[in-house]
Amino acid sequence: MAKDMNFIQPDNPTNEERHKMLRMTLEKVNRLEDFDNIIKLLGPPKEITSILNPGSCKDIKVGIIGAGIAGLTSAFELRKLGFNITIFETEKNRIGGRIYTHYFDKDKRYYGELGAMRLPISHESVWHYINLFKLKTRPFIQNNENAFIYIRNKRARNDAQGKSVMENIYPEFKLTPKERNTPWQKLIEYALTSNLYKISPNIRKELLEIKKEYSMTIKYVGRYGIRRVMEKMGLSEGAIELISGIAPFLGCFYYNSYSENLIEEYTLDYAYRYEIEGGFIKLPLASYKSLLSTEPKEYVNIDENSLGKVTFKRGKTIIGIHKFDGLNKVCLEYRDEKNLEIFKENFDFVICSIPFSSLRNVNIDPMFSTEKMQSIKEVFYTSSQKTVFLCRKRFWEEGSANERIIGGGSSTDLPIQTIWYPNHSGNINQKRALENRKSNLNRSAGVLLASYNINLDAIRLGNLDDNDRIYEIKRQVEKVHGLKKGYLDPIVIDYKTVDWNKEKGFYGAFCYFYPEQQQLFSYAIEKPEYENRVYFAGEHVSLTHGWIQGSILSAMNAANSIAEYCKSMI
Repeated sequence: MAKDMNFIQPDNPTNEERHKMLRMTLEKVNRLEDFDNIIKLLGPPKEITSILNPGSCKDIKVGIIGAGIAGLTSAFELRKLGFNITIFETEKNRIGGRIYTHYFDKDKRYYGELGAMRLPISHESVWHYINLFKLKTRPFIQNNENAFIYIRNKRARNDAQGKSVMENIYPEFKLTPKERNTPWQKLIEYALTSNLYKISPNIRKELLEIKKEYSMTIKYVGRYGIRRVMEKMGLSEGAIELISGIAPFLGCFYYNSYSENLIEEYTLDYAYRYEIEGGFIKLPLASYKSLLSTEPKEYVNIDENSLGKVTFKRGKTIIGIHKFDGLNKVCLEYRDEKNLEIFKENFDFVICSIPFSSLRNVNIDPMFSTEKMQSIKEVFYTSSQKTVFLCRKRFWEEGSANERIIGGGSSTDLPIQTIWYPNHSGNINQKRALENRKSNLNRSAGVLLASYNINLDAIRLGNLDDNDRIYEIKRQVEKVHGLKKGYLDPIVIDYKTVDWNKEKGFYGAFCYFYPEQQQLFSYAIEKPEYENRVYFAGEHVSLTHGWIQGSILSAMNAANSIAEYCKSMI
């Protein structure tokens, strides 16, 4: 259980409890009128078996590119109708895509999230599968008043009123008298959030809608970068610089589209977040295990004989997508990563669920539509780097009640940007304690997300070799916590880094539009190609960029679109 905003946040919330939290938050910000639109726009589409009967698409072949959560979800849905499905995944030993849980021990007690790590209550489509697979969730602690804000070598605590920052960090910046007397949270709210209320509810919902043409209001807000909006709202350069350090993820997106910021505000992504107990990887693994099962329990009221066949081809990289004149087939050309042999296979339909940053390296012949090819080329992908430390002791939980940090995150203007303190560091059992004597793991061991950064700092830190990067991260964590130099050297006993720019099959962390890209590309990104034979899924095919919600909802939509096309051909 966690307490947030004067409300006890339950473990494993029911839909009713989630909706109650959402309503409470909307009431607090005077936007209760948005509740129905948020639920509808983020909710799953109609059930695929309402389009066609289970088993009615036997012998129709579908190739799915990528075994991330989008590819797995589309396969899960299509299987209900009997499609013959083949999933191609470049990784031999991992599925899940951007969901990447790293376990340090065999008992899987000590782990860090190198990809997705939290889930807002409003993301209805994700909760649909969490409920279906009966996964356990608990509150993700987003804010902790004992956590640090460390900027320009000045340290403050993250109290809700912003007083510590005002006393210790504000003097380092050239602020106006009004700004100097305004908490930093209120500065951000005024500059960025207040504009949402100037848009009528019917227009606001367009922020989440993929449309060929948007209203003038949505076009207007999508023209500006976040920094430019702050300037137009009257914030001084000093305040803009200050906010970029206190909220580094916001600062990293200063030149991205303001509409991205408004979308996350509209859907209340900051309110009542959750994590999956034991690791986020449990979500794609549950889908994967169900797809492999000949008697899956998740398909309620569907006879096993009606389910489609699913084949996984792991360690196989798609290098070409082709369509031949006169044939209603799509040819996928792929390379076996073990022996580098090239193979080809024809399909009736294809769902491409890999990011456009990866699709850019695939030979597409004939080319997709001009708009699609341009979006593949131009759409912006963030850089991101995460490094987790396995520590002999949870040093961040030491001290008095006003000093211990259990959950939440610290922020800094140093290259590491943010530090996160997972609250899932369980005690190691006696058997494992004996097995780990050599490494001196004990009951106080824990995992720290020591560096989670975005864009330029991710590139700069990610490009260091392992030894230099880990050295720099240790020194920066020590600075944020006020520890002596070298304190962490005997404390950190293992680590794992993922630089998403360098991850095979990704070459970027997630899609995040530049100004005007929603109007220019969102419709083209989703649009099927090759005369409705190739469909697209993934967070980039949605308007909830960077979230699992976008991956899952776009995958369900792609599966339904194939079903609708097949229905039209009957």
